Amino acid sequence: MATGARGMVSLEIAILMSVVLVIATAVGWYLYTTFVASTVGQPRLGVVSAELSTSNGELRLVLINPGPVDVKLSMVEVAGRVATPSCTIQSGPAAAQGVIPVGAQAVCTATVGAAGVPGTMVTGKVILSGGQSFPFTVSVKP
Repeated sequence: MATGARGMVSLEIAILMSVVLVIATAVGWYLYTTFVASTVGQPRLGVVSAELSTSNGELRLVLINPGPVDVKLSMVEVAGRVATPSCTIQSGPAAAQGVIPVGAQAVCTATVGAAGVPGTMVTGKVILSGGQSFPFTVSVKP
């Protein structure tokens, strides 16, 4: 028998197996989190129209929720002025106050004050309860 050729001892096997296990766990966790992130629905919101009346400072938004999840409005911001909107569902399934269900169209109003000159456009954004924001442009009316 050759005296220089010996097999791996159990400590070497244990170290090798633990390294393989750590790498397999890291790759598995990466794949799992990537899959979960791609299947969880992120809210979306479409602003169909936005008008601001300078006579009473009222903002009127027509919004549509294309899905995949219901959205709850937290506030609107126009030219740096923040207000809490009140929404009514125009078409689509009914929902709790402030919630726009998937596939529904809603009209939301909020009093933000006079924030522009009639005939101009100002920017604004709708902020959802989860913190997501959706920018829009407001047409200022007299």
